Amino acid sequence: MEHRPAPPPPLSDSELQVEAVAFMDARGHWLTAVAARRVAAVREFFRQHAHLRRDFLRERAEAERREGRLALELFSRAVQRVRWLLTTGDGPSTRIHGAEAGRDLGLLFAGTDSGLEGLTSERDQRWNINHPHPLPPTGFRTSRINDDGPREDPTHHLAFYAMFGASNDSFPEEQMNKLMGTLSDMGPPDDQHLAWDGIDLGRQLGDPRFDVNAWLWKTLGDTGQLPQAEAVAS
Repeated sequence: MEHRPAPPPPLSDSELQVEAVAFMDARGHWLTAVAARRVAAVREFFRQHAHLRRDFLRERAEAERREGRLALELFSRAVQRVRWLLTTGDGPSTRIHGAEAGRDLGLLFAGTDSGLEGLTSERDQRWNINHPHPLPPTGFRTSRINDDGPREDPTHHLAFYAMFGASNDSFPEEQMNKLMGTLSDMGPPDDQHLAWDGIDLGRQLGDPRFDVNAWLWKTLGDTGQLPQAEAVAS
């Protein structure tokens, strides 16, 4: 039986906290030593400062791009970061602000934070890692690469539809109908797999029980593309 590499491990809470605190220190937005050890204090800082949160997400994604990470791995790590930053509460009261996470992903990969009410917001390329040079479609299964080919990275479309799914409480069929009507003049991809996958992802962004890393690799990923040095046979 052929062994397939396991997906990359998810980011740990400690890794995420170290990254976030280091970013704050480098920008002069320091916390006291006691506060920096408190996850809730770090998260609250980034929740209140959306521009800095998005700067942090962009900075980490760019660094991982330079490291040569696959696009799907980079996307997964960005989703993990934004969900961690937008988590409040503890235990049974834990909550993730899914709609805000969707907007951050839209800005980071698609250059827009509006996927619902008429798409009236202006496009903002400040945080868009796919502008002006789109990510290559690495890490994705062939069936999930958009018909537009390598010029259009799947993360662009996946993030856009996730943003839409995270902002809409209606049933998936209603979401798709509304989306297609709204985007009739914006050329959504012909391959509907990414649309459905993105909406499904967006609807789960706010669920603390959702293992986004495992879901992305199971639903969209080709672990055979992972560097052998990082791959662990399953």
